[in-house]
Amino acid sequence: MISIRELHQGDAERVLALDQEIRGPDRSATWDQYVGRVLEIIALDSLEYAPWGCFVAVDEDQGDEIVAFLMSERQTASYGLPPGVRVVAMAVHPDHRRQGLGSRLIDALTQKAKADGLNNMFSVLLDEDERDASFLERNGFSGAHFKVFTKEI
Repeated sequence: MISIRELHQGDAERVLALDQEIRGPDRSATWDQYVGRVLEIIALDSLEYAPWGCFVAVDEDQGDEIVAFLMSERQTASYGLPPGVRVVAMAVHPDHRRQGLGSRLIDALTQKAKADGLNNMFSVLLDEDERDASFLERNGFSGAHFKVFTKEI
């Protein structure tokens, strides 16, 4: 049985191992840079609690193996967006895809956000992450009403 729970401080090594196992076309180009940053935060001995809005899917039949994770952070009003939650990284082990785990993780985050009075959820993707965009759209996200302009220097 696979259950969804909040990320615990002791999960950092197992989440990092899952993240490192996912390579090539299975890996999101967008979220690659965020996993290590969040895991460094939870690895701090002085941090009493794991960061807000981070969840794992645990396979209880496999010794509580972490088979998926979602990392998010609270977002203040910026760039014309209202305060809310921003999904910063997510992964599901390839052997556990197409079982609804990603949607269950999004649902857990949605419930936490609602309980904390947050009414908006965001995610920012690179153009090449079409699979991730399709997943987000299937889970109720829609395209934003603003443009991001970049200039390579």
